[in-house]
Amino acid sequence: MSSQSSLFFPIESKKSKGLTLLIKLIGISFLIITPLSIIVMAIFVCNVKEISIEIKSVLIALFIAILCFCVWMLFQKNKKSMTTHIIVDEKGLHHYCNQNILSSLTYAELHPNPELGKYDVFLTEFDESAPSLCIYFFDPELKKATRKTVNLNIDTVITNGNLLLKNFVKGILIFRPDLKIAPNVLDLYHLEEINK
Repeated sequence: MSSQSSLFFPIESKKSKGLTLLIKLIGISFLIITPLSIIVMAIFVCNVKEISIEIKSVLIALFIAILCFCVWMLFQKNKKSMTTHIIVDEKGLHHYCNQNILSSLTYAELHPNPELGKYDVFLTEFDESAPSLCIYFFDPELKKATRKTVNLNIDTVITNGNLLLKNFVKGILIFRPDLKIAPNVLDLYHLEEINK
């Protein structure tokens, strides 16, 4: 185990500033164009004589509700600290806000699957989306082992998400050899040779 743990190196998330800026600009433009379009449609509806007053009232109320929602979204500030980067090291996966750890998923917290004979680390698919890496950890509030999807949510676009997950699974292989990892996880991250 010591020879494998010496081969384990921490990995930090890499950001794509250009793609993040593009996505934010598209989002902001939709939040600006939508209210402007609603205002134009409301003016148009008010000027049409063929539409009854009741229908006009319902449409104007709907336009105002959508407009209020868009304005609220435009000025909505995230009250909690935002994740600036993610690091996978010898202790686990950590979400950071600058230099402060916001949350961690440590190898010590991982728990065997409560259903005996099943895998402790596995992939699951939700509808047509990409497979998600799932683990079990002990939830103190529920007082039992629960399934959790390994989360890489961050407020910027990261370019090495698969490498972070691969390093996390590699850490499980090295630091938690007691856990059973599904073969498709090892295949996906090309970690078959480490498991031997």
